[in-house]
Amino acid sequence: MLKLQLTAFALLAIVITLTTTGCNPQPKHPDQLNDFDGATYDSLTVAHGALLSLRTRISTDYKQHAPQFNQAASAYSTAFTLYSQYRTNASNQTTAAGAINSLLLSIVTLEVSIQKEMQVPAPVVQQAHHKAAAMRAKAAARNVSVSDVLTELEIAATIAQTVPAASSYASLASMVVDATAQALAAYNAASGQPIDLATIQPIPAIQ
Repeated sequence: MLKLQLTAFALLAIVITLTTTGCNPQPKHPDQLNDFDGATYDSLTVAHGALLSLRTRISTDYKQHAPQFNQAASAYSTAFTLYSQYRTNASNQTTAAGAINSLLLSIVTLEVSIQKEMQVPAPVVQQAHHKAAAMRAKAAARNVSVSDVLTELEIAATIAQTVPAASSYASLASMVVDATAQALAAYNAASGQPIDLATIQPIPAIQ
């Protein structure tokens, strides 16, 4: 339980820092076309890191969540394709933005599927979402851009850390926390670096 608690706390602390450190957003990518371009790349980087991590565990230990994972992987592939087209010809921003929103919803659906299996009490889930809403409000007030995908993963990690280590669901909770850690690692590695589509290629579905 302690390892999960400390890891999730550390992840949540990073988001709180990102949303409350004045008016300094994350470094822009030197070759981004505009803010939308950079933010979309960041969102895909975060989603890619999480989905890649989740795929390994779901494909071997939790295949009951494969349908929801495959939906997320498909939504990611669509978002990646539309974003790639946007970088070539910036004329489909609305369509690309819609694809990112669909990706976010598919990731939330996957999270909910996993949370139900962990049998986390509804009040705990509601409290985590309430805290996230407050953080988003602070970010908006300070003009700080925070990826919604990253925030949703942070919510999932915060909820997962409430699962006792002795529980039969502890391994499932650990998978969620690890996926969020991988997402953050990818985000931090790409921060301020040139956009590289090779690092965020679509992820295969689970057969």
